[in-house]
Amino acid sequence: MILIIIAVLNFFVGLIVILRHPKNKINLSFGLLLFSVVGWSIGLAMSRELAGTSEALSWSRSTYFFAIFISLTLFYFSLAFPYQKSLSFAQKVMTISPALILTLVLAVQSNFIIKEMVVMPWGYDNVYQSGYTIFSLVFSFYFILAFINFIKNIIKSEGVLKKHLVAIAAGFALAGIFGIVFDLILPYFGNWKFNWFGPYFSIILLFIIAYSLFYKPNKNI
Repeated sequence: MILIIIAVLNFFVGLIVILRHPKNKINLSFGLLLFSVVGWSIGLAMSRELAGTSEALSWSRSTYFFAIFISLTLFYFSLAFPYQKSLSFAQKVMTISPALILTLVLAVQSNFIIKEMVVMPWGYDNVYQSGYTIFSLVFSFYFILAFINFIKNIIKSEGVLKKHLVAIAAGFALAGIFGIVFDLILPYFGNWKFNWFGPYFSIILLFIIAYSLFYKPNKNI
């Protein structure tokens, strides 16, 4: 139930941000990031609710589609906020290719990451394939690039904007660390029972970024 509440909250905040300035790259990338978190949270909630069924396995596999888009939209948000940097066509192809290729592979081969769901002492858990390592590398690739962009922006910024960027970077670090531990590392070693912690920490990041978008001194946002 809490995961669904988190999903609803993310959805409405994302919708408000996009509708406020739909053509603004900052608002659009942040809104799409939140929509990705919505899909991820719902997938986790449904996989837990329907544990032991074929539907649960499908929902669990869907979370990795959304996780890919979380990392990708996070990267583009780091480019857009606050200086709205642009990439050349070649750079766009290079950066989007890993996410696109992995998404296509998952669409064609649904068991690329998760082989099956089995009974464990604490309940049901996933059995992962070698594709999980590839997914982790792609996710980490975008996350690291995004964090590097935030650090660069912090260095070149001053005053209130710099404080907002520091808060956002700290929020991403906190959410990222807990997300990676509970949703990447522990599942890889066969412990999936804490994966619902990840979306909880997204709330911290949501409020930090939403505050920066709505209250920082920039009339274009």
